[in-house]
Parts: sequence; C-alpha cells; structure tokens
Amino acid sequence: MNDSMKYIIIALLVLGLGGVLYFIGDESDDADGNKVEAIDWNKTYNHDSKHPYGTFFMRKILEVGLDGHEVINIDVAVQDYFKYDSLQLEETNITYMFIGKSLNLYDYEVDSLLQFAAAGNQLFIAAENLPVNLLKALFDNYNAYDYFSYVEDTSVALTYENLAFNTEFLLNNEIKNNLKRQRWRNINYGVDYNHGGEVLGKAGNRPCYLKFKYGAGTVLLHTIPQAFTNRVLSLDEGRNYTEKAISFFPKSTILWDNYTKYVYDDGLMTLDYGDKTHSNRSGGMLGDFKSLHFLLKNKALRWGYGIILMGMLLYLIFKGKREQKIIPTMELNHNSSLEFTETLARLYLKQNQHNKLIVHLETIFKNKIRTRYYIQYSDGPLFIERLSKKSGVDQEEIKALLNFLKGGSNITEVSDEYLVNLYKKLNDFYKKAK
Repeated sequence: MNDSMKYIIIALLVLGLGGVLYFIGDESDDADGNKVEAIDWNKTYNHDSKHPYGTFFMRKILEVGLDGHEVINIDVAVQDYFKYDSLQLEETNITYMFIGKSLNLYDYEVDSLLQFAAAGNQLFIAAENLPVNLLKALFDNYNAYDYFSYVEDTSVALTYENLAFNTEFLLNNEIKNNLKRQRWRNINYGVDYNHGGEVLGKAGNRPCYLKFKYGAGTVLLHTIPQAFTNRVLSLDEGRNYTEKAISFFPKSTILWDNYTKYVYDDGLMTLDYGDKTHSNRSGGMLGDFKSLHFLLKNKALRWGYGIILMGMLLYLIFKGKREQKIIPTMELNHNSSLEFTETLARLYLKQNQHNKLIVHLETIFKNKIRTRYYIQYSDGPLFIERLSKKSGVDQEEIKALLNFLKGGSNITEVSDEYLVNLYKKLNDFYKKAK
C-alpha cells in the first residue's frame, strides 16, 4: 500500500467518524462550554418531557397548581385497568385524561371508558384522531358526514364560546424557531351531537372543544392536543387558555393515561401525516412508527446504527479492493533415480538374481562418484589415480573393488559369498572415502 492510499484511508476514516458523531450526537455546548440537552421538536406529548411539545408543564399544573387535583399514572392498557380490580382507584370522582396524537383503543376499551363516565366520572381527551366506537356514541350522524375537518396553516386562533372568558390565543406551529404549515383539526359542519353535546371552544370558525353529558358523568373532547404542550404553557396567553380548558371538569383525582400513545387507524379516518417536505411530522407519535425515526430517537440504537455504518465503510475500504488469488506452494524437483535403483536391487535380491543386483550396485557406485567427486567413471588407471587422490582410499583397494564389480556383472550365476564380499568392499570404500 503506497503512502497516498494510506492518507486517503485516514481521511475517509476521520470524515466518517466525524459524520457519525454529528449524526448521533444529541448534546451541544452552551456559551459557557457546558453540555446542554438538544431541543427535541417532535410532538411526543410525553408527560416527563420538558421539550416544546411534551406535557411536563401540563402535568405539573394539575399536580401542584390546582387545588383538589391529584394526578396518578396509568401505565397499563385501558383494558387491563378496567379488567383488574387491583389496578383501579377506589375514589368515586375520577377524571380520565389523555393528551396525544391519537387515542388507540379497541371497541371494548371504549365501552369500558363510556361505562366509567356514565358512573359519574369524567373523560378529558385531547387528540386528533378518535376510535370510531367513541364517535358513534357521541355523534348522531357520523356515518353521513366526516367527523373531522381541518385548516392547513402555520397557526390557528383558539377561542371560547363563553364571552366571559374574553380570550383569544393564536397557536403557532413552531419547529426549530421557524413556523411550519400543518393541519389543525376541528369538528366538521353537519355533525349532530348526542348526549347534550355543546361547543365550548373553536379553532378559527369551527368547533374544536366539546362537552357531552354521558350518564352521570361528562366527556370533554379537544381536537388540538398541541394546545396543552410545554411551549404553549410557557406563554402567558397559552397558559390562560389551558387553565380555562381544564376548568370545565370538577376537582377530582386525575387518571393520566401514559400508555395509550400510538397511532390509531380504523381504515375510515385520514390520519394527519403533516408536511411531507419537512422532516418533522405535525403529529409526534406517528413518527415513532417509522423504523429509521425510531432508531434515531434512541441513543443506544443510534450508536449501534453508526457502528454498523462504520463497519460497512471499513469493509468496503479493506475488502473492496482487488485481491490476488493464493499462489499454491511449488515443491522442489526431486531426483528419485537412486531410490528407484535401490528398490530394484532389493527386488533382484529376493529373486536370487545376483548378477543383476551387482549391475545396480555398480550404477549406484558410479552415480555417487560422479556427484561427489565430479569424476567421469572409466576402467583406466587415470580414473583410479584421480579417485584415490580425492577419496583418500588406496589405489589397490579401488582397483580390487572395480574388478569385483566388473567380474560380477559378467558372470551369469553369482554366489552369495561373492555378493557378500562385494558388499563389504563397497562399504569399506564408503567408510574410508572423504
């Protein structure tokens, strides 16, 4: 790997890590260099969130700002609360409160809530979408008309029908300090109200806050849950509007539904998915059902997602380049002629063919002389003299050995004794040779 490629890889890694840290970071520095939590502009309606569209301030007003109100969480499904006596409160005056994008309940859960209201309790529901079973119970001709209508704008004017309140609040849809268009829900014209339904407040010129007398209790519906969020309560006009809204139900124990905060789609309602050109939806919990949005909202999942991306990048860098095929190991050429000769010699010995065995012993002797001393084999005295000088063996012994080899190869029948003597002379030569 050359130096330029190393620098390119290092630059990519630095940029990638920087991008991941920027992507998954959820904290920023204030003017003093201290870590501060980044503002979350999603409409979550969570009771423990202090971000603009949480409901922490609303909950605190109910807990400590109003006399005679006690807030208790319901962290189980509505069906479980009414199914088990151990979960239910013993008080006789209770207000069920839900603030969220959509009230996601089954039909039998709606029936349980209505029975709860009919027994002398209250329901306060601020949501943009409601279960069909609840709509059919509260509105006479729901099937003939759409329940919801909407106005699409960056803001909406909220007012009360009671002139004594004399208040008008301009509710803005602010995301990251910018006004964004969204759908503001209201009650459509032509819908008749059951159970003595009356309009308490309007959004623009259409109803958005209604009250119903259901049995011995009451049902309060508000179509703009955004009016009860932290950002609204941080404004004097917004706090004034909210305080008047909650003045319509009596002092009671408040059963805060912190569980039912999922999108409800019965196939008949058109859910508000907000401005598609902007990353923020007009409704908070809708975004929770988007896989990538859910990953990015959770810090641990964000880190995991970033690590996976970095792993893929590293794999592309180091494994994406062209790789040469593995070169197989080449074995060295091996001269097996001597082993072959020795094998034949053993075979001739077993078959009692001594003369052929002597021929092969002679071949082995010649090969060793040639490879060790680099002397060409011959019968002349010059060969004997040169071999004697290089090997250090006496010329007479070499001459006798050569005669034995030559005589044995020319004899048709060789005795065992002759073969043994020849073998001894060969061994003596090999032992004495340098």
